[in-house]
Amino acid sequence: MQLTKLEIRGFKSFGDKVTINFNEGVTAIVGPNGCGKSNVVDAMRWVLGEQSTKNLRSDKMENIIFNGTKNRKAANLAEVSLTFDNTKNILPTEFATVTITRKLFRTGESEYRLNDVKCRLKDITDLFLDTGIGSDTYSIIELKMIDEIIANKDNSRRNLFEEASGISKYKVRKKQTLSKLKDTESDLSRVDDLLFEINKNLKSLENQAKKAEKYFKLKEEYKDASIGLAYYKLEGFQGDLERITDQEAEQQDRLKNVLSNMESKEKTLQESKTDILAKEQNLSAQQKATQEYINKIRSYESEKKIKNAQLQHLQEKETRLNNDLQNDKQQLNHVQYQIKRLNEELYEEQNTLDAVKQDLESNKTEVEELRAQQSSAKSKLDEFSKNSQALQSQIYALEKELAVLAIQKEALEQESLRTSNDAESKELELQQFNHAVAELEERVAIQQDQFDEAMRTEEEIQRQIAQCETKLKESADDLSRKARSVDSKQNEYNLTKSLVDNLEGFPESIKFLRKHAGWKKNPPLFSDILFCEEDYRVAVENFLEPIMNHYVVETKEDAVQAIKLLSDSSRGRANFFVLEAINELKTNPSSKESNKSLIPAMEIIKVDEKYRNLCQILLKDVYLIDAESEIDIDANLPDDNMVLLQKEGKYSKNKLGISGGSVGLFEGKRIGRAKNLEILEKEIKDLNEQIDIIQETQEELNGRLIGLKGSSQKDFIDEQRLQLNRLNNELTTVKTKQEQYQTFINSSQNRKQDIETKVANIIAQLEKSEPELHSFKETALENQTVLSRLEDSYHELTEILNEKSSVYNQENIKFHQQQNKVNTLQRDVEYRETQRENLEERIEKFTIEFDTVKNDLKDALSFVDNNDTDLGSMYEQKELLEKGLQEVEEDFFKSRKVINDLEDEINQLRKSKDISDSLISELKDKKTALQIDLNALKERLSVEFNIELQDLLEAEIPEERLAMADLETSCRKLKKQLDDYGSINPMAKEAYDEMDERHGFIQKEKTDLMEAKASLLSTIQEIDQSANDKFMYAFTTVRENFIKVFRSLFNEEDSCDIVLSDPNNPLESDIDIVARPKGKRPLSINQLSGGEKTLTSTALLFSLYLLKPAPFCIFDEVDAPLDDTNIDKFNNIIREFSNQSQFIVVSHNKRTIASTDIIYGVTMVEQGVSRVVAVDLRDVA
Repeated sequence: MQLTKLEIRGFKSFGDKVTINFNEGVTAIVGPNGCGKSNVVDAMRWVLGEQSTKNLRSDKMENIIFNGTKNRKAANLAEVSLTFDNTKNILPTEFATVTITRKLFRTGESEYRLNDVKCRLKDITDLFLDTGIGSDTYSIIELKMIDEIIANKDNSRRNLFEEASGISKYKVRKKQTLSKLKDTESDLSRVDDLLFEINKNLKSLENQAKKAEKYFKLKEEYKDASIGLAYYKLEGFQGDLERITDQEAEQQDRLKNVLSNMESKEKTLQESKTDILAKEQNLSAQQKATQEYINKIRSYESEKKIKNAQLQHLQEKETRLNNDLQNDKQQLNHVQYQIKRLNEELYEEQNTLDAVKQDLESNKTEVEELRAQQSSAKSKLDEFSKNSQALQSQIYALEKELAVLAIQKEALEQESLRTSNDAESKELELQQFNHAVAELEERVAIQQDQFDEAMRTEEEIQRQIAQCETKLKESADDLSRKARSVDSKQNEYNLTKSLVDNLEGFPESIKFLRKHAGWKKNPPLFSDILFCEEDYRVAVENFLEPIMNHYVVETKEDAVQAIKLLSDSSRGRANFFVLEAINELKTNPSSKESNKSLIPAMEIIKVDEKYRNLCQILLKDVYLIDAESEIDIDANLPDDNMVLLQKEGKYSKNKLGISGGSVGLFEGKRIGRAKNLEILEKEIKDLNEQIDIIQETQEELNGRLIGLKGSSQKDFIDEQRLQLNRLNNELTTVKTKQEQYQTFINSSQNRKQDIETKVANIIAQLEKSEPELHSFKETALENQTVLSRLEDSYHELTEILNEKSSVYNQENIKFHQQQNKVNTLQRDVEYRETQRENLEERIEKFTIEFDTVKNDLKDALSFVDNNDTDLGSMYEQKELLEKGLQEVEEDFFKSRKVINDLEDEINQLRKSKDISDSLISELKDKKTALQIDLNALKERLSVEFNIELQDLLEAEIPEERLAMADLETSCRKLKKQLDDYGSINPMAKEAYDEMDERHGFIQKEKTDLMEAKASLLSTIQEIDQSANDKFMYAFTTVRENFIKVFRSLFNEEDSCDIVLSDPNNPLESDIDIVARPKGKRPLSINQLSGGEKTLTSTALLFSLYLLKPAPFCIFDEVDAPLDDTNIDKFNNIIREFSNQSQFIVVSHNKRTIASTDIIYGVTMVEQGVSRVVAVDLRDVA
């Protein structure tokens, strides 16, 4: 195998496509520093699959794409291709030429190609496995790799030996086998767990069956007692319902009287509001008139300031306009002088132009006459030449036709003989194919029946496997969701507990009292005694924020004690609610608001009865606005003592004002922290129980899935499919040949007849065309003489025309130059005329504007004097308007007081109405509670015993029945026994049979897995043995080669060796190099000089080449540390080995370059872009 070509485009400094052809022998790549020599090596390493950007001398892979220069755009693609000659079939492919390509786009996409077919990196790696070619093998050696070999960095020596010995594929196989062994052991562990669980369950199933029988007996006794007790409860429900209905009717009458009185008061209130509305409108009109007059005064004052500013501006503008007029008049005089001078110069140049034009017209006439004569001669020549060419084409076509006919005649005669011979041999072979087709069709039919039966069985198994996997996936998803939920709840619990324990967000005084040993009461904070739903927490917390830090103590003495502690310790202040004082207060319930969209705050608060009185006082007349309510921030403020809180906490209102704004991220987190901890703890416990159930289900499904996969017939089906495909392919092949042979025989007979007909036609055509060809040739000779005479005449006219045309062209150039000069002068005159007109217009415009400014200046001075007089009279009128407004306001507020008194009386009546509504609501709630109890009884009888309440009402009450107290005692006793009995399994027997069958199946699976494990261990042992034998053979051979090559590079007396640090474990042992050149006794190879290290590494590399030569080898400036003597040794050994491998040397050393066969020079003719120039030194020699 030989490397033939390297193609680079858009890689690093190679902006243009570069091709380097490699031949046998030694190739050198040279060039100055920074020209891109090493980029050639990087390109070869990259196309072979290098993934490390560090090894490519780059920060990221995108940087290897040509980045452009100051004269070139950046490339969007880096592409490198390597081409190999594979005529010896060293690479495992049938192609004689193999080309690998790697592309990288600036978008980040990349691709590999093998003979221009898209492939994977793995395909290229597998192709070159154990060939010595790769991005990290000994085929590419850099100077830094010499140090790595000496220092054995990252086991570089062992990697070289493994590549040379060919055990890389064994290591890959061992890794794959170990992975399978790990999976098998994991399956065995799961099977053992399943067997343990099944054995444990089998023992308990028998006990469960006995337990279920006893349970059903107790449940029947409990049913009889519960039905007897239900008769008594039904009788009590009917009596309570009649009593509540009578009380509800009494309260309805009382409510009607209150509503009548309230209606009368509201009518009077409405009349008063109508009267005050007119007064309010009058007041508003008076206020508006006064305000408008004040605005008029302010407008006069503002206009006076503006006029003063305008006066100053007009004075400045007058001065500026006067200066502009003087400058424009001076410039106008200068432009008029320039126009006069240009007109005189234009007159002289126009006379010159007329003279030149007259001479040009005379020459043009002569040229046109000569051109007409030349054109006529050219036409005659072309026409005669065309006729001659047509005649020559006819001669050529006729000669070609005769030659083709002769060849065709000979070929047809040979083909006729060959066709007859082939047809006879094919008829004998066709008979054999007919017999083979019949035999194969019978075998295919039998094999197809066997394959179809196996496929039906496998499809059923795969369907069951898919069901199990679907359930497992759903179960895993559910488990993942539950686990995330547990983590979330646990984190929330830990955070809340930390906040509660550390009193985060509370003053230092609160923390001090909680931790102080002298105050042992440990009362709760107000924020901890109440709890509410999350939707309302922000709103309630914002309202109660001022008192959230208050302690709730039992007695006044507790509060006094805490205050003394704070005072003595200087630890701030604290507030306290004293329960004994609060409980003595009589609390009235909140007024019942008729607007159903308002929710009383006490209804959404959860608080112990002990603290309810305190909360009722604090939250009296506090309502929350529902999210769907039409009441919003733009609505009016409430008229009474009501406080409205927006549900999300965005704003709150009372009769005095409104507050609100954005809602903070941590608002609503302080209220009810202790209660929230209890809820979170319960939720976490419930979620963990659900996770345990899901995991048990997963174990059962995994066991079933293992069993199904073990019963798969895929291997048998694959074997049957291969057999069937082989027979079908064989049948198709035979049938195809049968058809081909039959077709061939038929076509041979037809072909023979066609050939005989064609040969006869060709003979007739030859006899007709030969006389015609002779006549054409005689005519062609005569035409050639006439054509020569016409060409001489045409050339003579052409020479005369060229001379006259040259004279005409000179005159034409002179004319256009003069014409351009005249045109330039005309444009200058036109520009100056335009400039003069513009200046005259500006002077006229500035004169008019100057006069206007003078008039405006006079008017402004007059306005300022008159404005001061008008303002004095306006101030007197303002005082009269303000006095009238005050009298109207006093009358309005007296009427307003009468309305407020009426509204207070109506509010008292509304409170009475609310009380009646509350009593009626309570009676309705009692009726509802009775109905709920009745429904609960109905549901319990239906759910527990499948008995309808209507059936119980229609049935006759037993004459002899136990007392209600005895029945209640019996029901409680039996219910407790059932509850304490625990769960039962009514399907214990069926479950036991199924479990036993499953136990046997899994036991068989375990046996199969044990056999698979033994087989894998045996395979690993075989791999290790084979790899060990190959490695030791390679090591011994390389060791002998190393000693030989080392002494050839140094001296015969020098000692060296390669040893294994652990001979008992050669596959894992480190490889040590011993080198003692020139009688030295270094303790370590690292003590050698730089040149000695290079030669030692070179000796090792060539020792590997002797064992397994790489198709090519690249040395990238490896000779840099060597002196002249050692350079010659290095070059000699490369030359010696070049008969077996190609060598590519990147070097600066003149001796190394001189010893090579071909040199490729890398240069940067264009800054930033590398180019390659080739020199073959063999030709020079």
